[in-house]
Amino acid sequence: MSTNDPQELSGVIRRVDHLGSATSQLFGRLYHRLRQNSEVSTPNLPSPTESSDADNEPSNAIKRRDADIERLNAIIHALDEGIIVQDNEGRVLIENAAAKKLIGSRKDFWTSELGTLFNAFRDVVRLDSELAPLGEPARVQINNMIIGAQVAAVADSKGKRIGTMMVLRDVTRDALADRLKDSFVTAISHELRTPMAVIKGMSDVIMGQPQDRPPNRKFLETLSRNVDILDRMIVELLDIGEMSATAFSVRHEPLNLEDLVWQVERGMKPEIKKARLDVKIMVKDADRIKLLGDDQRLRWALGHLLQNSIRYTEAKGHIVIIVGLSGDDKVAIQVVDTGVGISKRDLPHIFERFYRGEPRTRTGKLLDPRGLGQGLFVARTVADAHGGYLSVQSEVGQGSVFTMVLPLQPPNQPQ
Repeated sequence: MSTNDPQELSGVIRRVDHLGSATSQLFGRLYHRLRQNSEVSTPNLPSPTESSDADNEPSNAIKRRDADIERLNAIIHALDEGIIVQDNEGRVLIENAAAKKLIGSRKDFWTSELGTLFNAFRDVVRLDSELAPLGEPARVQINNMIIGAQVAAVADSKGKRIGTMMVLRDVTRDALADRLKDSFVTAISHELRTPMAVIKGMSDVIMGQPQDRPPNRKFLETLSRNVDILDRMIVELLDIGEMSATAFSVRHEPLNLEDLVWQVERGMKPEIKKARLDVKIMVKDADRIKLLGDDQRLRWALGHLLQNSIRYTEAKGHIVIIVGLSGDDKVAIQVVDTGVGISKRDLPHIFERFYRGEPRTRTGKLLDPRGLGQGLFVARTVADAHGGYLSVQSEVGQGSVFTMVLPLQPPNQPQ
């Protein structure tokens, strides 16, 4: 249940009603019961001369009410959503287990923005329905989480406000996803702008030349190169969309892993040279490494791993790509760098789509390289699609080791 839609708040009540086989009057009776407990607990007792049926009637009514309240309380405490109920005087009457888990102590609650939400809309005393959302859904940070909260006023059957209810939900991942979407839009705009600007500039220059003069070959080569960049970005984005839809598949064809690794390294020579890094390749047991895989996707995945190391390794650093057997039926490809490393906060999220951490140099400078933040997500997905996996070991200031493990071609598999 998402508290971002006020209409869904009523869904909680409907679920409670359905599960408890009660009516929406239960909430009114619950509040009424808790607010006027003394009246309920001291009913007018019949005289000894009245019939036994009359003797039992008030007592049975109270028992039925108490049974309804107990059933409703049990249902509220079993809900995944956090529920907090407060009376008009500000006393917390109900706080289910989910709410306690989300907000921690009462002190944490009252000192956070959540506590102030209950004090809003105090002037609302009459309602058209028994449950009315108050204001827009809010997001509040508490205990390193982002909590979504929707406040609603609760009325009795006559429309008189008798309390307030708050529905809580952990929306930390939703909030992070929203931020990632914003970051992605910014990143993709930046990435597209560069080749588009080059294409536009070169096109204008070519269009401005005399018609009888052949176009400058260097200009055409620049145009072609930047069109290729755009085409590659589009293909990658389509593949990423396919990966996210869980429909991603790879070819299984014989390939030479050693050649593949050298192709990736040669393709990144300009970046390696610009970053002033030393990159070495070590291949062990080359004659025994036989793979069935998707050459294009594996080059893409390994390229992202190498590019990641290049971007986060400072000048004069070292990167080593090590290829060798891992046991009798697997091959391991390791990309080892002397880069800035990954913080403990970022490490659990680095394989998430579009996640951008906050890597810093040893002097504390924040690194913000270009890119969409999808490289490690792609590499892991490609490894998974081949029946392998991708893991990482890293320490801030000490560098990182990314290990991709892939299954070897079965001995009886035709080549």
